[in-house]
Amino acid sequence: MNTMLKENLYEVEFDDLNRKEVESFENNNSILGAKVDVSVTLGKCKKSIKDILEIKEGDVICLDKTIDEDLDIYVNDKCVATGESIKIEDKISIRITNFKKCEE
Repeated sequence: MNTMLKENLYEVEFDDLNRKEVESFENNNSILGAKVDVSVTLGKCKKSIKDILEIKEGDVICLDKTIDEDLDIYVNDKCVATGESIKIEDKISIRITNFKKCEE
């Protein structure tokens, strides 16, 4: 049995796609009012599960950053900037020094 496929080809014209202007964030209060998580990381290290289970009060955990290095600033778990720690009215605060220069 011989099967023959018959194809029909048609020429189709598409309208030009015009990019719609994106509303600026300034005009969208629902976005501006959204809450995001902001966190600052002092540094990181890797430990074995055994080492973690043996940690007790008074133990010291050494991190990968020096005391003078900028800290990484995260917004919703994405590193967006670095900054230096400062004290304002007995609160730890951070002054932005660079945007998107995090080491990962």
